[in-house]
Amino acid sequence: MIYKSFSRILFLFLMIFALCTPVSFAADFTTLEVDPGVTYPGTSVKVKIGDMLVTNQTSSAGLTGHAAIVTDNYTVVHIGGYGENPEDISISKFFKRYKSNIKVVRYSSSKAAKKAGAWATEFAEEYSDATYGLTNKLSGASPTYCSKIVWQAYYYGADVNFNDRRPNSVQMFMPYDILDLDDTSVVAKIGSW
Repeated sequence: MIYKSFSRILFLFLMIFALCTPVSFAADFTTLEVDPGVTYPGTSVKVKIGDMLVTNQTSSAGLTGHAAIVTDNYTVVHIGGYGENPEDISISKFFKRYKSNIKVVRYSSSKAAKKAGAWATEFAEEYSDATYGLTNKLSGASPTYCSKIVWQAYYYGADVNFNDRRPNSVQMFMPYDILDLDDTSVVAKIGSW
């Protein structure tokens, strides 16, 4: 008799707990809403959505350096060079690939930076077949190059116009241009550069 009473009470308690507790088991893996506290390798600088990464480790057809942008998933979108397509890779993979010789450039408005990071995620998904090519126009998804993706992320995603350039202007946006942008600061220097 005591056992039956105890099991009924336990059952009622569990039912009330289950009905009154706001628990969701559904997960949305498309965007991380909370900063995961990840830092750049070898630093105490926290990774922020929209951070622009510039390295001096590459050179392609006269375009010196390489650039990428941190997405709203705390990954990196870039295009590596000829024969490659835009890709969304982990921060650690990017740092290993470019030998940790990187400057992290941060835009002053975190709201705009988050929009740019979200745009970059969508770009990498929607245009994963875009080809690499140096083009003097900033419009269009293909061909594209590393720093063009960064420029487009801020222009189309956050309505930020770096260096007062327009999509159809005849002027490239180079990786090292990122180092001299208004309303930005270099928040980390990783490596000997």
